[in-house]
Amino acid sequence: MQKSFKNIILKISLFFLFLTVVSVLIQRIFYPIYVDAQGLLHETLWTPIGAFSFVLSMASFIIYLMLLIFASIKRRIK
Repeated sequence: MQKSFKNIILKISLFFLFLTVVSVLIQRIFYPIYVDAQGLLHETLWTPIGAFSFVLSMASFIIYLMLLIFASIKRRIK
């Protein structure tokens, strides 16, 4: 793999991690999560956005690490 492709994957991973932090901070500051008298949890759309972007961040980071490991193995074989 080319270095630029790996760098793009790393940048995507960091972008989604940044999106996770931003969405969690927005959730905490502006929209508190609360449980009403009937026991229902009230949350906004920021919670699933943060969770989904965290999953995407970890998945792209794992792909980046796998490419890095494969490139290292390939160099040792040669």
